[in-house]
Amino acid sequence: MKNKAFTLIELLVVIAIIAILASILFPVFAQAKLAAKKTASLSNTKQVGLAEIMYQGDNDDYFVLSGNATYGSPIGGFTAQLAAHTALSCTFLTLPYIKTLGLMVDPGVGDQDGFFGSGAKAIQYNQELFGQFGYNYLFLSPWYGCVSSEARSGSSATKPAETVMYTTSQEFYNHQNRGWYTVNAPGAWPIIAPSPFACIWYGSSNPFVDGNWAANPDLPQYGKWTGSVRAVKPYNGANVCWVDGHAKYMNDSALAAGTNYGSVDVTNSAAGASINGVTNLKAPGAAPSNYLWSLDGTLNDLYF
Repeated sequence: MKNKAFTLIELLVVIAIIAILASILFPVFAQAKLAAKKTASLSNTKQVGLAEIMYQGDNDDYFVLSGNATYGSPIGGFTAQLAAHTALSCTFLTLPYIKTLGLMVDPGVGDQDGFFGSGAKAIQYNQELFGQFGYNYLFLSPWYGCVSSEARSGSSATKPAETVMYTTSQEFYNHQNRGWYTVNAPGAWPIIAPSPFACIWYGSSNPFVDGNWAANPDLPQYGKWTGSVRAVKPYNGANVCWVDGHAKYMNDSALAAGTNYGSVDVTNSAAGASINGVTNLKAPGAAPSNYLWSLDGTLNDLYF
């Protein structure tokens, strides 16, 4: 009886078919994996937000302080106090409700800089500074004098289902793989930057880029930029937990509603996005109705 076997041509055809199928399926698998990480990130965002809500329940409905320190300490001193735990950040204050350090790692970004371990500095790096979910501190706990913050009451919320509480974060322009414990609202920079009392976080490499949002493609070295909010990579948007506790995904343009984010770059006179309808940046004004960051519907928290 004659044995049957594949010819060389038949084997090459089969290999070619497998290669074609692999080239089609691998990108699909990669997209599915990213979608799973995005869903896990959304769950983490919600859990961080729920920890904040539990904190409010134990503290007369007040939002957690974004940070506190010895009064009169300069900005460098405040950062040093955070590192030494003589100052406490919002994420440290909610640690009893968060329970696990791993919750602060965004699954889609991962622990790429090695700052989410279990060593002596784990609390500092995971909870104090570089957690990958940041707090809307400019409106929920304004930071005055670059030292201590003022806690706002949850009863001040006019649209709790449409006000950002926590969202995916990054450490400005310096270390895009890390997070930052607070996030900057779009358009807040040109209001706060001239103020002698109200304060806003930014990194050291480029304050304009770090402090605000800009999406003008004319600056390819930056591209779209969302300050300390991780709303561009890896999900082409951000996961958000709102003041009422629900969580959902938002693209960058939707999160910047009420600003001119999509049409400005970091070289304009306002250094990025400005909030629409505010003509006098040195006096309090009403926020536009579709702005998603203000707790009480005004911009008063950005002034002091």
